[in-house]
Amino acid sequence: MDDGVHDSPPHDESRFKPDRSIALRSIREYGRHGRAVGFAVAGFAIADGDDGVIAVATPPGSDLRTRAGEGSGPNGRLVLPDDWDGTHAELAWHGPTVVRVYREGDEWSVWRWHDGDTWVGDWYGNLESPWRRTAIGFDTQDWVLDVVCSGTPGTDSWTVRYKDEDELEWLVRLGTFAPAEAERARDAGERLTARAKSLEWPFDADWDAWVPSRYLPTATLPAGWTDLD
Repeated sequence: MDDGVHDSPPHDESRFKPDRSIALRSIREYGRHGRAVGFAVAGFAIADGDDGVIAVATPPGSDLRTRAGEGSGPNGRLVLPDDWDGTHAELAWHGPTVVRVYREGDEWSVWRWHDGDTWVGDWYGNLESPWRRTAIGFDTQDWVLDVVCSGTPGTDSWTVRYKDEDELEWLVRLGTFAPAEAERARDAGERLTARAKSLEWPFDADWDAWVPSRYLPTATLPAGWTDLD
C-alpha cells in the first residue's frame, strides 16, 4: 500500500542540530486537494543520533497548523477532505512541552509532557507510518487510532487503553480510510499495547535523557512547510 510516505535511510550529514526548528508533518491524500500536509507542528530534535532514536520537543507557543474547516466527525473533531478549503488554521501548541520519541522503523511515536520540573500526565502512543527524514524535519501519516497509558509503569496504577476508535471506524464507513489501512493501524496498536503492558522500550527507557531544556524558545515552522517532494 502506498501511504504517501516512503522510508529512506538517514545520513549522518542530515542529522538535525538541537537548536534548529524543524517540522513534523502528517501527509496523506485529501480528495480533490491531492496529496497534502494535513497537520504540521514545529519542534527541536533534542535527540537525533546513530542509534535510530529521535526525540523532538515542542515547547508551548510553537507553531501548529491544522486543516481549516468545520469538523463533521465524532464530537466535531474531524475535517473531511470535502470539508477542507485547502488552507490551514494558524495555531500554537499549548500546555507543557511535549516530547515525541520515535525509533527508526516503528509504526508509532510515544509522547510525554514535561512541565520544566518533571514528567506530567499520560503517555500517548501515536500510531502512524514510519517517519521519513526530509530537508526540514520528518514526515509521517497519522492513523487516527492512539494508545494511551496512565499511571506509573510497573505498578497496579498502570493502565493501557485505546483512544479514538470511534473516529477510525467512522472514517472506514465513509471510505476515507481503506479497510486495509485501518487493519494496519489496529495491528500496530496491538503491538504497541503489548509493549506498554510488558514495559518494553520506550516504556522502560531512561526518559531523563530526553528532558527538554526549560530555556527552549518557541519553535517556528520552516519556510516551505507546505511543499512536498
